[in-house]
Formats: sequence, structure tokens, C-alpha cells
Amino acid sequence: MTDHSSAPRSSHRFLAGLVSAALLAPVVSIPFLQSSVSRAQETPESRPTAAETDPDYAVPDGTPEEIMEFVEGLRTRKPKFGNQREALDHAVRTQRSFISAGDKILKQEIDPKTAAKAAQLKLGALTLLASNGIGDTATEAMVAVNQLKTDERPEVVKVANQFWTPIRINHLGALSDADRKRFAEEILKSVVDSKFARETIGMATQLGTKLASKGHAEEAGVLYDQLAKLASEAEDPKVQEAAKRFAGQGRRVRLPGQFMAIEGKQLNGEALDWSAYRGKVVLVDFWATWCGPCIAELPNVKANYEKFHDKGFEVVGISLDRSREPLDKFIENEEIPWSQLYDEEVQKDKGWNHPMAEYFGINAIPAAILVDKKGNVVSLNARGPELTKQLEKLLGE
Repeated sequence: MTDHSSAPRSSHRFLAGLVSAALLAPVVSIPFLQSSVSRAQETPESRPTAAETDPDYAVPDGTPEEIMEFVEGLRTRKPKFGNQREALDHAVRTQRSFISAGDKILKQEIDPKTAAKAAQLKLGALTLLASNGIGDTATEAMVAVNQLKTDERPEVVKVANQFWTPIRINHLGALSDADRKRFAEEILKSVVDSKFARETIGMATQLGTKLASKGHAEEAGVLYDQLAKLASEAEDPKVQEAAKRFAGQGRRVRLPGQFMAIEGKQLNGEALDWSAYRGKVVLVDFWATWCGPCIAELPNVKANYEKFHDKGFEVVGISLDRSREPLDKFIENEEIPWSQLYDEEVQKDKGWNHPMAEYFGINAIPAAILVDKKGNVVSLNARGPELTKQLEKLLGE
């Protein structure tokens, strides 16, 4: 998934920093895992153990310097994969190796600075795996961070405290209704106390995402509403502008089961007639030609369009391109038959400025929203097999 970090410098790019800063700064990040690992689930029993499955991932015994040299080599390795499964296995095994490396270093007699780096390596990998739903790493991360918070070295405790909130967010499923409410209030208070620091706003938006993914859409919507109100009252104009997007995120997480209406100018200059799509199943696809994951998803959308179009399936693309020329060229080369919304007046050099992207709080693409024949949203993530599954359910195989 591509986020706002790809957008031009603007209030929307500022928002991207708010959303991502909380985890991307402290976490050991690998791009493939960020975009793809959430598609797979692994049980604790099935997760790879580096030392047992492949010597390439087995962390050697040695000094901290030797272990970190191995970590760096693994981090920069660029193997070729035969399929996505292999790439995913590599991503997970790599993070598992980082956890093992951190453990091995922490068990040695080392200086506080080295211990802090080892703690960051371990907690970063655990947080990344937990945030993508791999096995029971959310619980594993909670155990690890609680242990490190009691470490006798202040430098290690400082690192653990930095990971404390994101790890609790990943462990949200273990909280009661009352605890979730208190947690949200705590994070919103930190936003105000920090004077809208990127890290704290990033934590708040991440909590909203996690709440929605765990089936607490209304709680997520309330959180975004409160965040929007706080941001609108900030002194920083960029934070004030971001408030619009937060309010949009509140609308979007509440969409499932609700009517969705879109409007805008098509590439032919005519306004979209949304009422003409009533009685159809419609994929509202926020995308851009510069978005790699969007392009990777296109064959799947095309295949489903060919299979289900005659049964009543339509697609409406909403391009977040920065200029029209590459969009026109891409549509022609790919022979894309469905309607595209693009407003050159407001999107020139600021692709994220499309009114529908702002209204629905789109901060990462592709964002594929599926609407049924009555105009009600049935999925906020109609990509890959999920799109086919929903279409078979709504239109028949």
C-alpha cells in the first residue's frame, strides 16, 4: 500500500508524516512486509524459527559487533523470489532473526548504548510483525516490552517506553470496552500535551485503524472525530488542514452497511451521474499511476471486470495523479474501460487533493471500496481474493 509519503509537499504530505511517524521511526522497516505481510496469517506453531529452518537466517554466536554485522547483511540482502509466499516467508524470517539477534546481544555483558540498540532491534521487529497480524506476536511483544521496562539500564527502559504505546495498540484485542475507551482518552491527551507532535498524532491515527480492523468502527469514528476537533483548534495551519482528513477518516470507517455517494468530474469533462450506477455493484477505486501496489492490483480488477461486468459489476476509478498526462497515457495503454474521476484544477501537483479523497479521509492507496446494488458499502478493502469473494456473493459465480 502506498501512503502519503509519496505525495508532494503539502498539508496532505504533512498528514502522512503524522500517520506513519509513530511506528516507522523506531521500527526496523522492510517495504515488502509493510505492504504485503498483512495478507497472510500465521499461527504461533507455523511461524518460521530462523535457526531451525534455514542456516541463512540463523543468528551466529559472537560479539555484539559480529551479530550486528550479520543483521546488517540480512537487512540488505535482496534475494529473488519465485512468488509472493516466498517473499513473505523471507520477510517474516528476517524479522524473527532480528528478534533472536537482539536477545543474544542483551544476554551479554555490554554497555548501555549497545543494550539500547539491541532492545530497539528486538522490539522493532516484534512490533512490525504484530502490526501485521503474524501469529501471536502481539502478545509476545507485550511480554517483551514489559520485561524491558523493568531493565536496570535507563537507556533500555527509554527504548521500551518508546514502544509501549504502539505495542499496546497492537494488543488491542485483549482490552475490555472500558480499557479501550481509557486508552483512547490517554492517547488524545498525549496529542494535546505534546502540542500535536507528529508521533502522538501518528499514534492516535494508528489506534483508529486498529479499532476499525478489530470491529470497533464506531469507536474508531469517535476517535477520529475527536482528533479532527483537536486538530482544527491547533495553531499550526498544517495541523488545521489535516483536521479535514481526520474527519474524513471518521466517515470512512463508519461506511460499512451505509450508503455511499461519490461525485466529481470525469476525464471527458462531464460530471459523474452516480444515480446511473444504482442497481449495480460498484468498486470505487482510489489509485494513481505512480502507485506500485495499485498497478499490481490492476490485473485482478480487470479479470473481475471481465467476469462480472455482464452481471452488473462496474468500476469507478478516482485518480490521485499529480498531472493528467501520465493518467491519459496509462489508461490508453492499458485499455481501461471504466470511468475515471480526475479534477485537474484542484489536483495539479497535488494529487491527494481530490474532493472525494479528502471527504473520505483517504491517506493510503489503493483504497478499494465495494458498494452493493442499493448503494451501501460492503467492503473497505475489496482487493485481491476479497474482491472476487464479494462479487461471487453479490452477483453469483
